[in-house]
Amino acid sequence: MIFNYLFSFVCLLSITNGQFNKEHLTKLQGLECNEPSITLHIFSGTPNPVWKIDIKQLSQIKKLAYETLFNNNDNNNTLLSKPTTRVMGYHGFTISCSSNQYVFVNGLSPIENLLLLGGRRHLSASIIHHVKDHLGEIMSEITSIQSDNADCNHVPIKGTDAVPVYDPKTDDNGCFVTKESSNNCYAYGTDIVTNTFPQPGRGSGKKWSLNTCEDMGNSSIRDGLVYNGTTLPTGKPEKGHFVALLIWPETNFHWIRMDANGFWSHKPGGTPVRNKDNRDLPITDPSKSDFSPWTQFCSYYVAQPSVLKIN
Repeated sequence: MIFNYLFSFVCLLSITNGQFNKEHLTKLQGLECNEPSITLHIFSGTPNPVWKIDIKQLSQIKKLAYETLFNNNDNNNTLLSKPTTRVMGYHGFTISCSSNQYVFVNGLSPIENLLLLGGRRHLSASIIHHVKDHLGEIMSEITSIQSDNADCNHVPIKGTDAVPVYDPKTDDNGCFVTKESSNNCYAYGTDIVTNTFPQPGRGSGKKWSLNTCEDMGNSSIRDGLVYNGTTLPTGKPEKGHFVALLIWPETNFHWIRMDANGFWSHKPGGTPVRNKDNRDLPITDPSKSDFSPWTQFCSYYVAQPSVLKIN
């Protein structure tokens, strides 16, 4: 699988409505390059899969998008979508020729299917199955923001060793909002802004190698997290705050954290911070909430920002 560790394209996205419409079609028809990049927006802990297509495939996508939009939609506005409160997993595709030429595709099932078909050799069976199950869904509450705020560029920015308050606009100077695309679930879970899409173990010198509870957990312990068992914590730790690890089996990882109000919140990949699960319910017990396809609950840990090595 090919991963893009540069986030310039993603940081420039401004997605206020994931449903494909006439504006998106105009942007798609205006794309001109020999080898467009396709980004599948799906992961929480690691960078999203990226691959290349050729100009012939781009022409096919343009033609199919035009025919689908105008042949199947009476008002030419939006189509082939179904409402969802999904906050984890598949959100859509980006087709990009440059940082100034890109279009986000979600809610147009024929094009999503075509893009998925073109990327099948770069994707695992688990990813393909998950995307197929959710093609056409509207992405909820995704807004990526580009910011030149100098306060968010001097990293790491660490929260205090007290239990964090749920307020994304002020947490760590609001940098989980203004540097949204550069910080993932591990950054937010540990309450440390790094702008590097941090990975368990990388900050302490040995990054995780297997997407398992054991390997991901051990990697986070090397970074300074403290194992706290599998029983739902009550109260608060002496220093720091509780976090929980979940796994999308053989595919990806996800971290969530307990806030001062006793509820849990999380940041799926480069998308906004939120305090609800896939069913749009408050998170009171991470082992029982819906984070699918991150279906394997692992365990709890204590994260003390001042002593952690996160990168």
